[in-house]
Amino acid sequence: MAVQLLRRLRSGGPGTSSARHPGGRAVTAALLVPAIAFLALFFFYPILITFGTSITPADGTGVTLEEYSTILSSPKDWGVIALTLGLAVGTTVISVLLAVPLALILRRRIRGHQALRLLVLAPLMILALVSALGLLILWDRNGWLNLLFSRLLPFSDGPLQIDYTIPGLLIFYTWLYSPFTILTTLSAVEGIDPNVEEAARVSGAAPWRVFRSVTLPLAWPGIRAGSVLTFLLAFGAFSVPLIAGGNHRPLPVLIYTEAAVFQNFERGSALAMVMAVVALAAIALYTRFSSKPVRGSAG
Repeated sequence: MAVQLLRRLRSGGPGTSSARHPGGRAVTAALLVPAIAFLALFFFYPILITFGTSITPADGTGVTLEEYSTILSSPKDWGVIALTLGLAVGTTVISVLLAVPLALILRRRIRGHQALRLLVLAPLMILALVSALGLLILWDRNGWLNLLFSRLLPFSDGPLQIDYTIPGLLIFYTWLYSPFTILTTLSAVEGIDPNVEEAARVSGAAPWRVFRSVTLPLAWPGIRAGSVLTFLLAFGAFSVPLIAGGNHRPLPVLIYTEAAVFQNFERGSALAMVMAVVALAAIALYTRFSSKPVRGSAG
């Protein structure tokens, strides 16, 4: 009898799969209904409304692509797209460069590692608006962080110009959004079995080779997931550039200005759709090409 039961389990016989239960598919469908309804109501429906508004003329009759043509033929709009993409990519790169060594240090449980972990979590516990205002004060010409770095840097002959500049936005973005990359990277690094790295060292691999061929490939899924989150958050940042951007206005601020200030909903909707397409294209390219070096180094 035990042999027959084992064969039935291996062959996926009756009673072994919930999908073959009489009500299994109905239960699965019922469980999916809330999620599908949520996506339809709060994701797909707003996108359809936004797209419909972007192709509707001001008089409300017919269909037009005039707004898209204006955006794609405007050097100023292309500059805004480049600024938004550049800030997001720059923040992501800096976050990864910070996350990897920090994760390698924190997993060793050095003295003060709990305080360092709390510092990493600090931006997540403070509202972005509050953080932006605080950073503006700290990096002001008379702010103590500005005064500290202006004295430490040998090439500085006075207060640093950080507020309302692109480097300042990169600093603010990195402070706010790098924790997502750091935390996922730390989780991935701490999940690596130390025996795997020890085996590589015993085999004669140098520390750099152990990191490149063992640690980095195993931690790469966490690094990539966190960097995607950081990129999306930086790409869609609104409150920080609105307050600390000055004349540098990324796409979210421009969309808000067009729709809420000038009441130009057609142009604002078209800019929103362009922003969505650019974000999806960037993420698609990143996920498409980011796995190739990992497979190569792991081999």
